[in-house]
Amino acid sequence: MEIKPEVAREYPGLSPYRLKSGVVYGPVTSRRQGQSVGINLLPADLKVCSFDCVYCQCGWTDVTDPAKWDALAYPSLEQIGREVEEAFAQLRAAGCRVDSITLSGNGEPTMHPRLGDAIDLVQAARARHFPRAETSVLTNGTYLGKVDVRRAIDRLDERIVKLDAGTEPTLKRIDLPLLPFALDRLEEWVKDLRDVTLQSYFSQGRIDNTVAAEVDAWIERVGRIRPRYVQLYSLARIPPLSGLERVARSGLDAIARRLRERTGVEGRVY
Repeated sequence: MEIKPEVAREYPGLSPYRLKSGVVYGPVTSRRQGQSVGINLLPADLKVCSFDCVYCQCGWTDVTDPAKWDALAYPSLEQIGREVEEAFAQLRAAGCRVDSITLSGNGEPTMHPRLGDAIDLVQAARARHFPRAETSVLTNGTYLGKVDVRRAIDRLDERIVKLDAGTEPTLKRIDLPLLPFALDRLEEWVKDLRDVTLQSYFSQGRIDNTVAAEVDAWIERVGRIRPRYVQLYSLARIPPLSGLERVARSGLDAIARRLRERTGVEGRVY
């Protein structure tokens, strides 16, 4: 992505992120998933997402008109199968350790029109080359209202769903949904999943979702969802929006403690 110089100067300790040009990338050392191989089911070198999050490491969404999403050049099943098989075989031959295989990439992976078939290809290659690796998806949840999407991601080992706020106004300030989206509907959809892990971003400065009222609303929402656990994090890469401030580890730890005290749900800070 293109980082504006004036924005990059605000975050001297953070590095930029490069969009992916192929289906498979890594392995990379993930704060959450160990040695992780990424799977990009989205068009090459293009940020495609149903959110336009202010903190996204991929930058601003390139195509914000939903009417144009179906016509984008998503990788074909033939390309996905070929690139996954070749990459996994090469990694195994090189003796690489792979702890996890994650559908993420250049935006929202559940937007791929043949998501279920793509997941089957990834799962089959995993079984051949890295049977102990866990498969997962990082999703913002906007497509979980579709039964076929829920069924597809239920075949993975872990479903990691974004929840950056407990109130609609704050969520819209942080995540900038490009489709109609309601937190109450998200709660309904995740209850139809086999299980779910939540991933929550916190920041201060220009947008602050760490104030008591926002954290309380978020905890209440997490308590109703009852995830396996919650991944808490702050800025890790240069964001597209200026004025955001990273939350200190101590601040995230405090939120995690409040979450456990009030709901019993574990919060893991990264």
